[in-house]
Amino acid sequence: MMRSEGSDTTRYEAKRALGGFPDNIAETLSAFANTPGGGVIIFGLDEETGFAATGVYDLAKCQQAVTSLARTALDPPIQVTTHVEEFEGASLVLVDVPEADKSLKPVRVKRIGRGYLRQYDGDYPLSDLEEQAFLTQRGQPRFDHEAVTEATLGDLDGAAVAAYLAERRLQSPRLAALPDPELLTRTGVVADGVPTLAGLLTFGIYPQQFFPNLGIQASLHQAGTGPAVRALESVYFGGSIPAMLEDATAWVARVAGRPIMADAASGRVVDRPTYPPVAVRELVANALVHRDLGPYALNTPIRLIVDEQQLSITNEGGLFGLTVATLGKGPSRLRNARLTEILQAVRTRDGARVIERLGSGIPATRQALHEAGLAPPVFIDQGVRFIAKLTAAPVKAALTPKSNAHLIAAALARQPAQSVTELVGSTGLTRRQVEYTLKVLTQTGTVMRGPGHGRAFTYRLPT
Repeated sequence: MMRSEGSDTTRYEAKRALGGFPDNIAETLSAFANTPGGGVIIFGLDEETGFAATGVYDLAKCQQAVTSLARTALDPPIQVTTHVEEFEGASLVLVDVPEADKSLKPVRVKRIGRGYLRQYDGDYPLSDLEEQAFLTQRGQPRFDHEAVTEATLGDLDGAAVAAYLAERRLQSPRLAALPDPELLTRTGVVADGVPTLAGLLTFGIYPQQFFPNLGIQASLHQAGTGPAVRALESVYFGGSIPAMLEDATAWVARVAGRPIMADAASGRVVDRPTYPPVAVRELVANALVHRDLGPYALNTPIRLIVDEQQLSITNEGGLFGLTVATLGKGPSRLRNARLTEILQAVRTRDGARVIERLGSGIPATRQALHEAGLAPPVFIDQGVRFIAKLTAAPVKAALTPKSNAHLIAAALARQPAQSVTELVGSTGLTRRQVEYTLKVLTQTGTVMRGPGHGRAFTYRLPT
């Protein structure tokens, strides 16, 4: 994988170790421990010579050194696992670095007092704001509960508040008898006589008056327009969460286009959206509801980018209380618990619920993409921010009987949930062939990656 990329990757770091134990390993240990899923350090590969297998100066001493470093050079200490593997005639030391528990992050390098985060090809120092984001995740954030002292009840949409009051009274006999001011206070819309952040984001006429970056910055890009053209279209969506959800979903439907396609079932030629509206709506809603609302994260809006190949949505705050592997597979802890509770009783102008809190959004997204012949969504948790991507190109499902892809698909059909090592044994392919082919198959949605970290990931066919 690193050879095909031409560099280290988010999950793998190669270190030349033929002449002795390399420098800067503590920084890499910190970065992997702070990054969702952790990572693997491979001692004995030389990046400067195309990741040639050069071997390790001393297998035992190398393993002892990295294990000791993980325990003594980091705060808090972490525990790594090591093993030796033969590759192209050389012995390599592989070190699995697990992700640290959120209650312990950030993991810092003691000698400099700074933590690191893994970003594609390297280890990057955490900014002060990113450090604060990690510290906040140690407990239950309550930023959405806080009163916005600059705002007044006149900054809320009266009709939307009235509809909410009626809905909450229908939902709960205990709330039905309460007067309006008390109901709004007890459900977290109001605190100390002014809107809370959750109340303002849900019912505010224009919350961005007080928080200019709590909106969506959307842009449309197209290949071949030249370096002087930054974007074909750029728009900022503000207003309440229900309003932004409607506006952003409609914008994607407009700019992403509606290709003319032949319907497989009826044979009719129809216009179909590039991305299923259900999928777009769910991903935009997730970004709006689950973004980090801490003061350190208020300078960055949600970023929605559409180009000819994909749609991507980036919001501040990594996953909270779950992982990418468990996303959409059950209940989870909520970063913005009060905001989520309020939004359950709110509908958009077309009568649709903003959120359901039934855990059905991600499964519905995957199903809609599958029915449209598109690859499953790609989710990237960077710890301090989260990215969701949709691919415009249809999945290429055809696998020729003699191809490496066919061998891997056939092996997974016989026995699901196999690791790379297991697939090497069940297909007869080399590890390099299996890893490269899995990379292609997971990108196209032909194979799904299951839970695990480092070399312990398992793979299966989509259900």
